[in-house]
This record gives sequence, C-alpha cells and structure tokens, in this order.
Amino acid sequence: MTAAEKGRIDHVNELVSQLLKQYNLETIKFEFGYGRFDGIFGGDRIRLNLFVALNSPIKVVRNIILHEIAHALVGTIHKHREIWQNKARELGVTWERKYRK
Repeated sequence: MTAAEKGRIDHVNELVSQLLKQYNLETIKFEFGYGRFDGIFGGDRIRLNLFVALNSPIKVVRNIILHEIAHALVGTIHKHREIWQNKARELGVTWERKYRK
C-alpha cells in the first residue's frame, strides 16, 4: 500500500468515525471489503468497498457511508422503501437511480 493510499484509508476511517458518532451509532463496526458493492450495512457493521474508498471522490464516499447509516437508523427491513428514502434524504444522501417505494 502506498503512502497516499494509507493516507486515504486513514481519512475515510476518520470520516466514518465522525459520522457514526454524529448519529449515535458508535456501536456499529466499520470495515473495508471487496465485492460487487459500493457499501453495505449488515445489522452490526458497515462495509465499504476498498476500491471505491481509494478511487472515488471523498464526496461520493461520504454519500455511500450516509446511505448505509440511513439503513442503520431505520433498520434493514425497510430496504430502499419510502421510510429509508425519507431518512436518507434527511441525512443529505443523493442518488442517481430511482428506488422502489
């Protein structure tokens, strides 16, 4: 890992820590992962794709993290339905595609 990549990872870790604290979700674990996802919330942890974290603008990374925080706040049962959409919008999440209601 290069020094620039290490710096970016540290920056993303700090951003996640600040956002989890802001929304009183300090018990949620955070980790980087690999796969066909940008971010994912799995009940007790948020996982962010490492490639996305290293190569996307920080604004995009922040948006993905907030997207997953919205899932954490309303519960995974709501998926991308209206309750989640309202919470995501409240957090400032933006998205390109239309989610099912």
